[in-house]
Amino acid sequence: MKIYNEISDLLLDIGISESMKTDLFYIYKIEDHLGTEPFEIGPYKHSFFELTYGSGHDVDCKIGASSFKPLKDSLSFATPYQISSWKINSFAEDSLGYMVLFKPEVMGLVLDKHDLYKSYPFFNLHTTPMITLNHPQTVEIIDLMGRLFREHQNFKTEDGTGVLGAYVTLLLEKIKKYFLEKPALQTFGNRAEEITFQFENLLKEKGTYQMKVADYASELHISPIYLSEAVKEITGKAPIHLIQEYLILQAKGILGQTNSTISQVSYELGFSDVSNFAKYFKKRTGQTPNDFRKGIDPHHG
Repeated sequence: MKIYNEISDLLLDIGISESMKTDLFYIYKIEDHLGTEPFEIGPYKHSFFELTYGSGHDVDCKIGASSFKPLKDSLSFATPYQISSWKINSFAEDSLGYMVLFKPEVMGLVLDKHDLYKSYPFFNLHTTPMITLNHPQTVEIIDLMGRLFREHQNFKTEDGTGVLGAYVTLLLEKIKKYFLEKPALQTFGNRAEEITFQFENLLKEKGTYQMKVADYASELHISPIYLSEAVKEITGKAPIHLIQEYLILQAKGILGQTNSTISQVSYELGFSDVSNFAKYFKKRTGQTPNDFRKGIDPHHG
């Protein structure tokens, strides 16, 4: 399976070869590049976020464990390292679509991936990755994406990404509003999906090094074995691996965005000893916490 770490690499496989103005963001009109012939890509993963609006596309989509066939006024969202694939079969005469690809840094240093997961529930790995828009919502999204598209066309590197980031933030806030207005979207195909979703939310709410798989199972009123089986079925990973991933995401966010000492970060994440935290972090990232922080800010320390 192909893994894209850079937006430009995915664009090349879609057939878009123009040089990027920033490696943090890209938006394109689907009809400008894929509007004549059927097209298929995937399965693939990428390290950035993906938002797609489409209307009038006969397309088969798979994102994570979900398969869907949006035909009219739909929004889909893929979070980093979800498995995605899509096949465009045909276009209606009045079809319209935009794809937005971005890294959190385009929104400034305030947000990292963990913050995005927490702030925007539609980016949770096991939430339905597509919503259908009503007419007023469609008008809003087309207007916003059109403005973002034009802003990107006129983007100059020396101006910085502030305006692009502001539009991305506004777009995400609008989608969150639509998403929360549709509680039915948070239904699940089976019990394993529901358990995995609840487990992820617990990780974000109270996950620390001190909490073990059995503690999360107790919170969910199920057995550790049942939790492990459900999470493994949906994600392909054991719960302990997801716990580790979230702890590292949290650690990177604190190290990169605060002046907390390594000891303070260690304490906040539930480690009883700073050396244990340093070993844990290095084993999973290849860097010590200090080296990671220096890599973000060469002037730090």
